[in-house]
Amino acid sequence: MEKRLSRSEAVRQILDGIVREVVSGGAVAYMADKVRRFDDGVKIPMRSWSLCNQMIAFFQGTRDARTFNAWKEVGRHPKKGSHAFQIVAPIFKTEKDEATDEEKRVLSGFTLINEFRIEDTEGAELPYQTRMRELRIDELPLIDVAEKLGIKVRADLCGSAEGSFSPAEKIIRMNCADKQVFLHELSHGIIAEIKRKEKVRLDYGFEEICAELSSAFLGSLYGVDVDLQNTKAYIHGWAGKGHVAWKVIEAVDWTEKIYRFIEEIREKSRKQEEKEMKIFSARNAAKSAMANVLPFKTEDFKDRSQIYNPKIGKWVKRDSKTGLFTSVKGDGKPFSRVKIEETAFGEVAKRLPDDLPPAA
Repeated sequence: MEKRLSRSEAVRQILDGIVREVVSGGAVAYMADKVRRFDDGVKIPMRSWSLCNQMIAFFQGTRDARTFNAWKEVGRHPKKGSHAFQIVAPIFKTEKDEATDEEKRVLSGFTLINEFRIEDTEGAELPYQTRMRELRIDELPLIDVAEKLGIKVRADLCGSAEGSFSPAEKIIRMNCADKQVFLHELSHGIIAEIKRKEKVRLDYGFEEICAELSSAFLGSLYGVDVDLQNTKAYIHGWAGKGHVAWKVIEAVDWTEKIYRFIEEIREKSRKQEEKEMKIFSARNAAKSAMANVLPFKTEDFKDRSQIYNPKIGKWVKRDSKTGLFTSVKGDGKPFSRVKIEETAFGEVAKRLPDDLPPAA
């Protein structure tokens, strides 16, 4: 009979298998077209801008900005009340070289050009916007962990990358619908939390190795289709001149930290849900108990009094404001919690036995 592995043993076995694959020999070519980005094959003009202008657009919070006419060409236009931002563009003029008699372009100055963010436009949907609907955020693995950490996830452009994580904004931007890419970026988010708590810093390249190893491990653990060849190529690419095996072994420690962090969050969430369920059950039980109790008032009836009518041998309720009689008690006994009027008949009626039959 095959021995059943414990949870910790199964986790260690998965991680060990990934590590052996990553540090083993063989091809490590990264397949760039393995993951289809939302912007694949889509021309985005600002990517040919100077780095300075791209930074201006970045600080405006956009990954796609164009002039009014450029948006018009693709069937979009700025929304009413939206404002443009400006970038710097060079101005060239053509001059003839007196020595060679050839024409050449010469920089003559700079000008400002108005650009509108895609977020401030409306109209025809661009191809990458259509593809972005392929991302089902609620179906991403460990999305509950991201929510517990206050990390938002959204489809967005990320330049040449498939995804990105911003520690300052606590946002994961997905430029594809690949679940392993999401786990990679979520690992960055968890690493950021661990670094904050432990007050440590990681080399940028080493953190990329940790995030990629973690994404392969978490994907294998939670049933995601993991491409270990791309993982292997990615880690080898970031290892640089350092020995891959030593880098990966060092990254294992961080992968385990990430896993324990996730388990702790889920355990806290489970306990909180159990606590809330107990409170909910207790409240429902209390409501059920109250529902079985007759809805009698606990206070005496106000603005009501009663007198005994000896002719019919019954108690009659009276509205003390109008003086009108409102109802008669059929069993010959007084109404409960209704004031008895001080009358001669009332004093006699108080002394009558409870089992006295009503008058005919």
